[in-house]
Amino acid sequence: MRAMHSELFTLFGFHLQMYGLMLALGFVSCYFLARRLARLTGRDPGEVDTLIMVAAIGGVVGARAVYVAQNWGDLFANDPLAAFMLWRGGLVFYGGFAVAALGIVAYGLLRREPLRRLLDFCVVFVPLGHAFGRLGCFFHGCCFGGVGGGALGVCFPHGSPAWQHQVSKGLIGPYAPQALPVWPTQLIEAAGCALLFVALWWLYRTRRRVAGLCCGVYAVAYAALRFAGECLRDDPRGDFHFGLSFSQCVSVALLLAGLGFLVMAFLERGHGTEDGR
Repeated sequence: MRAMHSELFTLFGFHLQMYGLMLALGFVSCYFLARRLARLTGRDPGEVDTLIMVAAIGGVVGARAVYVAQNWGDLFANDPLAAFMLWRGGLVFYGGFAVAALGIVAYGLLRREPLRRLLDFCVVFVPLGHAFGRLGCFFHGCCFGGVGGGALGVCFPHGSPAWQHQVSKGLIGPYAPQALPVWPTQLIEAAGCALLFVALWWLYRTRRRVAGLCCGVYAVAYAALRFAGECLRDDPRGDFHFGLSFSQCVSVALLLAGLGFLVMAFLERGHGTEDGR
């Protein structure tokens, strides 16, 4: 299967990139579904406007900042302005997740809302937005997997990041029309995130009184998904520590944090205290 359709079309000199389009679709989908979930569960739908902006701005800034920091010497040292060219791709999810979470926490503290209850609501939509982002990665050609995949393998075209990487490793020649088939890691993670979103939507609607439960389930499930997915990837991802990629190290920390949320949720449920602070 051939892959990569980075540019959708050009009109009057404006280039519409699939990556940017997927991010926009993810933002809009999260916004309208968040308002719907708020109405269904007794939250103020108007609050979603502020939450979605805080999360979106913090997410993009944090994700881009970590990517630029990881690739400064190779990609940005000679062209610092390229750091602001988001349409070229280049976001690190965990950076965006951390900054967005800090923004939501700050908002909750200012509003004096129970933090775990607020985070439970917000975290429902993280995997949905992430799923759209991974589709954007697939169309752009970044975050590609290692050679293999069997019937699932995808072939990125000449000039794509996967093609360039395989040429640099001597796996194909510089005149090869396409890269060797690779694991569709972007689609695998997108599918996993979509399923996680459905599970969290149901969990929030039926178990939202157990403060921290959605946060714990998300953290544990996504950490496991990301840790495993990193084993299939072959794109440059910065330095490795203890044989693990940066994202795998963060996944371990996220898993431990998720287990902490789950322990607190079930302990408080057992004692009948569920205010969620």
